[in-house]
Amino acid sequence: MDAAISVQEAELDRVRELTNIGAGHAATAFAQLVGRPCRMRVPTVRLLRADAAGTAFVATPHDDERGPLSGVFFEVEGGLPGVLALLFPASSRERLLAAIGGPGATSEAAQSALREIGNILVSHAVSAIADTLGTRVLPSIPVLAMDDAAAALASLVALRGAGQAALRIETEISDAKGEYRGLLVFVPDADCLARPASPPRGAVRVRSMRG
Repeated sequence: MDAAISVQEAELDRVRELTNIGAGHAATAFAQLVGRPCRMRVPTVRLLRADAAGTAFVATPHDDERGPLSGVFFEVEGGLPGVLALLFPASSRERLLAAIGGPGATSEAAQSALREIGNILVSHAVSAIADTLGTRVLPSIPVLAMDDAAAALASLVALRGAGQAALRIETEISDAKGEYRGLLVFVPDADCLARPASPPRGAVRVRSMRG
């Protein structure tokens, strides 16, 4: 790990497992929205230096989709504080809006629909994490960025972290064909990672795909 951030392995494992649990429930909700079975990748962890947050904080759900990302962001407080986000490439965003009968992406109604999609998926994730911890985990009102989500997420993390290095835990959620694809990203607060490790109360099985 970078010297700018000190993380005990047990605490990192704890946060990664909680993210995995939340992502599994978000994948279930995603499958219900698109009407197809969905799966998730095993979460990966990346370390971002404070001086590189504005440029390095770019996550693309798939290598062949490197265009602008849309994203829905939440600041999370309570038992697992940090920033939680869902990022969608433009093609997946359009398919997702079409699947739920939404209008074109340029309309105000489409933006409202995308916020609601993010709210549904994150609510499932946060609820599962809260149940596992046995404590309250509270997401903020969703904030939407339609075309430059990576930069917006970087700015939010930098503002919340006051220039500190940050860990990003991310997992891809998609259907089997990869037509509906999103990236769930969690950036825990630094003081969250410094807390004494406490194991989750119960195990939750999720279907994962290793990349």
